[in-house]
Order: sequence, then structure tokens, then C-alpha cells
Amino acid sequence: MKIFVVKNKQFIGTLSEEIGKIRFVYNDEIPAGSYFQGLKEKENISSNLFPIFENMLPEFEQLNFIKAQNNISTQIEVLLYLTDIHGSYEFYTQNDIEKLELQKQNIFNFIDTKEEILDNNYTFPNILDYSLSIDDSILYPNGLANSKVIGLSGYQYKFSIIKDDINKTISYDETKNSNYFMKPYSKFYTSYMPNEKDRSYIPYLLINEHLFMSLARDFGFSVPYNGIIKHDSDYHYIIKRFDRYGELKIDHHEILTLMNKNSDQKYKVSMREVLETAKMYISKEQLVELFRFIVFSVVIGHGDLHAKNLSLIYSSNKLDERAMQLSPFYDISTTKIYKDTKKNDVGLKIENRTSKVKKTDLLQLALCIDIDQNLVDNLIELTSKQFIDTFQTYIEKLPDSIKALPYHTSKYGGQKPFEAVLKEYYKNRVEDLYNNLLEKFNSHSIWE
Repeated sequence: MKIFVVKNKQFIGTLSEEIGKIRFVYNDEIPAGSYFQGLKEKENISSNLFPIFENMLPEFEQLNFIKAQNNISTQIEVLLYLTDIHGSYEFYTQNDIEKLELQKQNIFNFIDTKEEILDNNYTFPNILDYSLSIDDSILYPNGLANSKVIGLSGYQYKFSIIKDDINKTISYDETKNSNYFMKPYSKFYTSYMPNEKDRSYIPYLLINEHLFMSLARDFGFSVPYNGIIKHDSDYHYIIKRFDRYGELKIDHHEILTLMNKNSDQKYKVSMREVLETAKMYISKEQLVELFRFIVFSVVIGHGDLHAKNLSLIYSSNKLDERAMQLSPFYDISTTKIYKDTKKNDVGLKIENRTSKVKKTDLLQLALCIDIDQNLVDNLIELTSKQFIDTFQTYIEKLPDSIKALPYHTSKYGGQKPFEAVLKEYYKNRVEDLYNNLLEKFNSHSIWE
């Protein structure tokens, strides 16, 4: 089998697979100076799909669903059936590429267009009063359910939508070219089945994500526009793509890809390795911002922060662009409110800890990228203080209809309102921050 690989509407090479060997060969017109991450030779050979492509695949049952639907038996064939791939890569059969009109794209710089791309000046909570015109077969396809969730983001199904702000409608985008994704809530994980011990119960995940994406924005981090829309008993989530500028596309790489590792390694690398990898590509100022986000993640209990949830984006969409910067952040939520995921503060080890991360662990982590210890100390205290001072206002801003959503707690009918779950989370996080990150007798203590 042979697949033709296109990037930014330019043919760059072919992928082939036979007798257990995968081969990627560059088009003769691509100069060596424009070769891509992990594909440094004219002809590249591997027994497994190269990480730059493998990390584009959906995970878990979503991948199995695509394979089963299309009777796929090779490693590379699944690339032909991907929709909504991040960045500008496209994959074609020989017949299809012969019909494709290849053309050079206009060039844009990410930093110059970033604010327009992100468009994140919404008011929290951003609950869209739009009509939803998407069939249930798209929202809840059969076969996309599993039992026990380890992390959150890898299990989330998404698809391209058209957000019509004039007619206030949201519809399915069959062209896959829109600038918005929808993550529908999962009926499987939001259903409480007390007698199924191996089944995860993860209600209101997308309210959770909208809340913490908004919190991150208000802490000064770059995140794209996002919002939620009510449907039946829960809410779907809508987010703007940050790899599109109008009809133009720009590429980014998860840090796991920059490590030349496949997706099954995303929880197996350390946070130190993440920072040391990023250090090879971005400025010191950007490294400090990445470290600040790691601190923020520990503070909120972002237990699903792994090496595919952090990315670097190219400075422009030029084919030979090599300069990179920190991409906007995404997939931010707290895992602390769910029984099966509440243990970890972060998904990757910080000095051999993923839970009960302490100030000394963060100070030690900062040494690998030469961040001044006084700066780290201030970042930890300021981030913790801002969370403690402001988080309750986000709970208060939620409408009564969300605050009152039922959260099941026992098979005997016990439940509490979602508002109570968030308040309990806040109380527990404050206690953990006080015990682990904040010095009790510091003269600058937030408790004074």
C-alpha cells in the first residue's frame, strides 16, 4: 500500500508499508533543509508508524472504531480515514491525489495573527443560545465507549462544526474545513451505573473543561475561544481551532512528537524530559511560561496533563519554517472531582511524584531549565493565591441550572448538586495547596 502525503497543499512524499516495514520517501522537489520532525533522511524506514504521523491518530476506542468501520489491517491505512487532523497534513491514495489541485499557500506569521485566531474575549460562562442541527448518529456514534478511564482527553471524541453567528445555529461540517470543533458529552460516561464497578462515571466533563480553560485564560495563558451548549441532560463543548487562520493552516507538534515517541508513551516520560525537550526549540521567556503553566496545572489538579497535551507551534506556515514557539493551551480540566482520576495533581512525574506535588519538587524541576529559584517561589505563591482568591467566583457565575445538576455519589440513590462538588473540590485544593505548596510561616503568606 502507498499513501501520498500533502502538507499545506504541497506534495511532500509517500508512505508505504509492506512485510512489516514502513517507508517514508520525500518527493524529489523537497530540499533536505525542509525535512520534517523525525524524518531526517531522504528515505526513512521503521517497523512502526513514525511518531509525526502516529500522534495524529485518535486514541483508544476511537481508533478501533475507525479500523473496524473500514476493515483496516495495515498501520498506515488509517491515515486515509482521519478527519479533522490538526495542522495542514493530508493523506491521499494515488487516484485521489491525481484529482487534487496542489498550490502554494499564502504565508502568515502566527504571532501577528494570534489574537484574531484565538478570539477569546468571551464572558464566562459562555453558554451558547444556538440551535443545534446535528444528528444523534454524529453526536453519539455506536462503538465509542469504554469502561475504565485513565486520563480524560484521549477518550474525548470530536468533530468539525459550522458555527453560524448570524443565524445562531451549529451544524455538522461535512467538509472538515471549519475553524471550530465540537466535543459532545458522552452518554456512556455521564450515566451512573452503580453496579458496574469497572465503568467510569465522568459527568459534566465539558462544563469542567470550559470552566478551567476560562480560568487559564484569566490567569494570562493563551487559550482559544470556547463555550458550551445545552443538550438534553448535559452540555456539549465548542472550541476554536488555533491551527487555522481563515482557510490557511499552520502546523504544531505535541512535545511527545518532538521526543520522537508514540502516543503510548504520553504518560511515561517525565516533566523534566518535557522541559528539556522544549528547551531545544523555544526561548527562555517561553520556557518560563511553560513552567508557569505546569505550576498552574498542579494548583488546579490537572491530573491529565501529559506529553500530548503540550505543544509547540511553528512561527509561520512556510514549508521550510523551523522556528517554533509555545502553542496555545488546550484540554485543560481538573481530574480531582472524579473518583477514577482524582489521585494525581498532574499526569507526568515531577521529581518522581504525580500526586501531592510539593514546592520543593517544583523548585528542583526548575533547575533543569535554569529558572531563578526566587522567580519560581513567586510563581508558586502568586498562582496559588490567585486560585484561592478567585475560583469561588467562577462557581458563583454558573447559572442555577448548572449548579443544580445532579452528581450521583452512591448506588443507594445518594447525590449532590454539581455546585456542592465544585465547592468541595475548592476546599480540598486550598487545603492541599496550604500543605504542599505554601509555606505556613512565610512572612508573605497568603493567609496574612
